Amino acid sequence: MEANYEALMTLPEPESPLAAELHYYRGRRALREGRLDEATFFMAEATAAAAHRVDYHKQYAELLFEVGEIYHANDVWKRVLELDETSTEALYHLASNCAYISLYEEAAMYAKRYLDVEAHGRYADSVQSLLELIELEQELEDEDEDELITWHTEAQQHIDKGRLFAAKSTLERLIDRYPRFWPAFNNLAIVNFYLGNDEAAFETLEYVLDENPGNLHALLNTILLLHEAGQSEAALQLSVPLTRVRPLQFDLRYKLATTLALVGQYDRAYEELRLLKDRGFRGDSLFGHWLSVSAYKTGRLEEAATYLNSDELKQFEEASPYDIRDNLEFRSALVQGLRQEEDAARIEIIRIISKLADDEAFEALALTNGITDNEMVIAFAEKCRAEICGAPFMGDTRITRAYDALVLAETEVTEAEQMSLEGDFYERFSRLLLADASFEDVTASAAALVWMFYAKRDALVLDDCATTFGIDVLTLTETIRSFKQTLEQA
Repeated sequence: MEANYEALMTLPEPESPLAAELHYYRGRRALREGRLDEATFFMAEATAAAAHRVDYHKQYAELLFEVGEIYHANDVWKRVLELDETSTEALYHLASNCAYISLYEEAAMYAKRYLDVEAHGRYADSVQSLLELIELEQELEDEDEDELITWHTEAQQHIDKGRLFAAKSTLERLIDRYPRFWPAFNNLAIVNFYLGNDEAAFETLEYVLDENPGNLHALLNTILLLHEAGQSEAALQLSVPLTRVRPLQFDLRYKLATTLALVGQYDRAYEELRLLKDRGFRGDSLFGHWLSVSAYKTGRLEEAATYLNSDELKQFEEASPYDIRDNLEFRSALVQGLRQEEDAARIEIIRIISKLADDEAFEALALTNGITDNEMVIAFAEKCRAEICGAPFMGDTRITRAYDALVLAETEVTEAEQMSLEGDFYERFSRLLLADASFEDVTASAAALVWMFYAKRDALVLDDCATTFGIDVLTLTETIRSFKQTLEQA
C-alpha cells in the first residue's frame, strides 16, 4: 500500500565554495522577487555545493516549507542538526513541521528535546502550546485512525483484484471523510484511469500536486499515466528532475526506479534497483524483471540474464496464483473497450463482462447508456444486467431471444474458441443483432450460430449439428440461409 507521505533527498554534488556562493546569491534574489520555484532550485544547488554551510541549509529549509515541501524541509532541518547538534532552532521547526503534517509522535519528540535543552528559550512558549495541541489532536485522531486504515486497505484490495467500481466508491467515501489524505487521491486517479476516464485521473493528480507540492507518488503516477496514454515524450521530460531524487522509504524508491525504467531512464533505474537488491529489498514479482531490463539496457548482459532466470524470481511467480477474473488489467481493458470500441465490438464486450456475473460487471454495463446511442446495444446491456441480478427484463423480446440463443450456442463452443483472436463467434452474433435478425426460433438460431462458426474450421456436418440441438435439418438450413442473407444485406 502506498505510504501516506514521503521525504525526498537531493543527491549531493561535489562541494564548490564559489559555486555555492553564486547559487545562494541567486536563490536569495529570486526569493525577494517572489520567484519561488527558481529560488528553491538555486538554494538546492547551494546546499549541495556547500554541504557544510548551516546558514544555507536553514534558509533552504524555510523556503521549502513556504513552497509546501514539508517533508523535504524536515530532511534539511535534520541535516542542520547533523551539522550543529546545538541548533534548537532546528528542533523547533522540526516539531512545528511534523505537527503540521500530522506526524504527532515525531513532533512531540522534537518538542520535548527542545524543552530539555532550552526550557526558557525563544520558542519555549510556542513549543509548550504545541505539545498541548498535539495531545488534543492525538485523542481526536485515535478515534478515526482505525476507520481510515480499514477503508484504505479495503480500497487497495479492490484495486488489486480489479474491482474498480468498488474501489472508486470506497476511495470517494474516504476522501469525503478525510479530505487531506493524499494516498486516497492518488489511488483514485489510478482507478479513474483504469476505468477509461483519463481526464478525471489527471485532474485528480493535478489537484494533489497543487495542494501538496512535491508529492512524489502523484508525480510518479502522472508519469505512468502519461506513458500509458501514449504521451511518452511528456512522461520522459517530467521524469528528468526525478533522476536526482532518492526517497528514504524503500517501497517508494522501488516505485521511482521502476517508473524511470518504464520511460527509458535505465542508468538511474539500474543504480537504484541494484542498491535495493543489495539491501535485501525485493518488492514484488516484477522486481527481477525491471532489474534485468535495466541491466540489459545498460550493457550488463550476463547480469540481466542472471536476474531474469533467478530461482528467487521463479519462486515469487509460482507463489502468485493467476485468475483472470481477478486481473486488474483484464477488467480495465473490458471497461475501456466498452468506452472506445464500435457498437459491434461493444456487444461482444458486454457479453464477456456479463459472464463475470458480479457487482463490478453490473456497474460496468451501466456505462453503456452513456457511451452509445444505439438502442439495441443499450437494450442488450440491460438484458445482461437483468440476468446478473435475477431481475425481469422488460425490453424488446427480440433482445431476449437473441440473448437466449447466444447463451445456448455458447454451450457447444469452448471458451477458448469463443475468445480466440482468430474467431468470429461473437462478431457474427453482434452483426446479426445490429442487422435486426429476428432470432425467432431460439434453438435453431443457436444451432445456426454454432454451425456457421465451425463451417470455416472443422466443417461441422449439418445432421450432427441438428441432432445436437434436437431440431430437424430443414429448420437449421433455413435459419442458416436467413442469417447469411441478413449478413450480406448489412
